[in-house]
Order: sequence, then structure tokens, then C-alpha cells
Amino acid sequence: MSRRVLQTKRLKLRPLEPRDATDIARLINEWQVIRWLTSPPWPYAFSDAEWFVSGDASEGSRAIVLDGRLVGVVGLDRHQRTGLRELGYWLGRPFWGQGLMTEAANALVADFFKHAGQELWSGYFPANAASRNVLAKLGFQPSHRETAQSRPLGRPVELQKVIL
Repeated sequence: MSRRVLQTKRLKLRPLEPRDATDIARLINEWQVIRWLTSPPWPYAFSDAEWFVSGDASEGSRAIVLDGRLVGVVGLDRHQRTGLRELGYWLGRPFWGQGLMTEAANALVADFFKHAGQELWSGYFPANAASRNVLAKLGFQPSHRETAQSRPLGRPVELQKVIL
């Protein structure tokens, strides 16, 4: 993935850096945030954030920066089984309800399609209305449901998969 920095009206989307580990660990390590994700461990330690920002796991991810500080992460990663690109994201709880994730994801998705992207997937927990709304605003359409292992919940969960 490109290392381009994307700018929106309010946000900067930039590649993750080691200095982001502190903010990531603080913001994602809240149950109301992490419960809607499948891959991060729970509880989420500073060492998990250090690992994430320093390795291949964060290759397709961008820091969402508002007024100079990281407020969440948005990314386009390759799905392990299918190899297709998937949009994933989370936003720190103090920043919910301001349209920030829609703005950030829209910029990343537009950049993806501008530079040869042809098909993009995402998914959400059916009970996560906020995530469903973000994806609908971006134009994603329901595809199918599948089961995935949730590390924070410690059990399989149902995901609604969507495609753009």
C-alpha cells in the first residue's frame, strides 16, 4: 500500500509510526471500542500496540489524526483467506458521533479506487449500527454472513459482509 498522506477537511490519514503506540493502546483498550473488532487481543497491552505499528500487521493501516493527535485507525488489508482487500477501522470512544470515521473511510476508499482498486470488502457485527451506517454511507452493499473468531470476545461471532 502506498505511503501517501491523505488530507480531508478535518483529518490527516498517515502511515502509522512507532510514536502512535501509546495513543493506540490507550484508545483501543476500552471495551466499548474493542468489543466490535475481531483481531485485537483483550486486554490490549502497550506491547500489542508496539507490535502492531512496527510490523507487517499495520502495512495497510493509517493513523486518523485530528488536530495533531491520533483518534483511531483505518486500513485496507488483504484478507488472509481470500487475498481480497478489506476495509477495517476503529475510532476512540471520545470521538464517536462526529462523522470522523465516515470522513476518514471515504478518503481511503476513494484513494483505493483512484489507484486501481476494483473490489473492496468490509464487515460488521449485525448489532453494530454505527459501523453499519458508516459502510452504508460509503455505498457498501450486503453480500453474505459469515462466522469469524473474535479474540476480544473469545468466541466465534457472526459478521455481515459487505462489498463495494
